[in-house]
Amino acid sequence: MQKLNPENPRVKAPDPELIDEENPEWTDEMFARAVPFSGLPKEIQELLSQPKIIKPDAEDQPAHDPAA
Repeated sequence: MQKLNPENPRVKAPDPELIDEENPEWTDEMFARAVPFSGLPKEIQELLSQPKIIKPDAEDQPAHDPAA
């Protein structure tokens, strides 16, 4: 059972297992500085819109047994 947040008893405290120090929740300041995709320079929009080609590593592939 989650504990209540002491600052606001109606809100549950965050689960420490789900806190990601490398990717924290956004603050009001972060939202204020955010730029929509359409606000990015055209070069960056084009770069981010290109299809991604992902090639798996050979060692990640399951072994193929032609005799099976």
